[in-house]
Amino acid sequence: MSPRAWTPGLVLLLAACGDGSDPELSPAPELGPVVRERLAELERQLATVEDPPGLEPGRVEEVDGLVTMLASSKGALREVPLEAIREDIGPAAIGRLAEHVADSARETNLRLAAAELLGVLDHPSAAEVLMRQVEQASEPWMRSWCAWYLGDTTQDQVVPRLLRRLRYEKDPATFLWLGRALLNFENYGGLAALEDLATRGEDDNQRRTAAELLQAAADRADFEPSELAGLWASQRAGELPQPTPTLRLRHEIWKLVNELSEEHFQLRGVDDARHVLSNMGPWVAREIAPALGDSDAHVRLHTAQVLERMGPRAVSSGPALLVALADPSLAPAAAEALGRVGHPPAVPALAARTVPGQAHELRVAALRALGRTGLAEGLPSLRAAFQPDTEPTDLCQAAATALVLLDAGDEVAPWLAQQLADPLADGEGAELALETWLWRGSEAERKGFGAALEAWRAAAGPPGVIPSLDQVRERLVQRGQQLNEVLAGLLGT
Repeated sequence: MSPRAWTPGLVLLLAACGDGSDPELSPAPELGPVVRERLAELERQLATVEDPPGLEPGRVEEVDGLVTMLASSKGALREVPLEAIREDIGPAAIGRLAEHVADSARETNLRLAAAELLGVLDHPSAAEVLMRQVEQASEPWMRSWCAWYLGDTTQDQVVPRLLRRLRYEKDPATFLWLGRALLNFENYGGLAALEDLATRGEDDNQRRTAAELLQAAADRADFEPSELAGLWASQRAGELPQPTPTLRLRHEIWKLVNELSEEHFQLRGVDDARHVLSNMGPWVAREIAPALGDSDAHVRLHTAQVLERMGPRAVSSGPALLVALADPSLAPAAAEALGRVGHPPAVPALAARTVPGQAHELRVAALRALGRTGLAEGLPSLRAAFQPDTEPTDLCQAAATALVLLDAGDEVAPWLAQQLADPLADGEGAELALETWLWRGSEAERKGFGAALEAWRAAAGPPGVIPSLDQVRERLVQRGQQLNEVLAGLLGT
């Protein structure tokens, strides 16, 4: 790992983390220009990498000839132009090959041959040409092939842009090769797309190809294909093959973090950056956690949101998030993220934020987080906060939902059922909590829960239809009535 820039915010974050077991409310951490200094350091190191040389005028025709030769060759003869580009001309050919690739008037086989030669060069500038085609080419076949060739290189700096392209891609076939490229770079952010194509692809070929790509990734990881998504979404994500990020990839990651700042704030850009960062591997959680100490409030908030979206895969950020609880502007988001990543030492500190006297938004966030940790140590604080006669309804809703998640739903089920009929309450939130309670009871084979869950689900509207507000209210009332008829039996009272 290369040297990193140290800033006041970063130093304090790391020094203050400890084991996270102290629930005392510590003073807010000192902040610093973490992102700016990290980018400057990476750019300083990357400045030593030389750009490719220009192509000598006399060799333009030679490059054109190699493109033509590759386009018309088969079998072992293909190795002649591939080796000539790789071993003889080298990166100097990139500019001319880029002209071939970008010229839509050229024959398809010539453009694809040029793209393949760019891939063989395995150079950052060649990868940039291919990546632009993945992002901008109007022809799906061109996007597909360029994604394929990128996936066979070592140019991992394209991973964030591949993830962003996957988000907006409309062509199912291109999905396949974007997913393949990401898997080759040991990124599993395209698993959902591949799994969907494996079961619901347009034809047998798409379904078979997607299944084969998933099987190949599973073989490399020494797991079953059905296990990959669960591992990627868990604290065990590190058991999957992990990349060693290059300086270029780390630079791209910090450029995305910089996009979260107030200076660069733009809604789509921020949303894209959060999406890409949250679909990166566990190493990114460690990489960007120091940004929680940046002097830009937007960076701190959006970084916490990214870590929350990563969920258990970002467990390594737990200590830094725990320190961030002391930042009043960041504390609610840090609490939510701690609940998602599952950092057990955070329970005492979260519990300390649930008591009266803390900011209301922070109390609600801390209660939700305690439930999401899945740890019974949070139960006393949740029970203390659930006071419907004296506490605000939304706070009680957060405490009740958390109690359900910690298998103490029997204590709050009657109150949640009442919320279904109250037009001023969060009926849909109560509905979701009750369905979770019924499902857990059914899974535990508790008496009556299976039948109650079946009746509950039967009251749902037709699938694929967005209900009106009146229909939602009608559904809530119906489910409340059904549940109240059997509630005493479910609770054994």
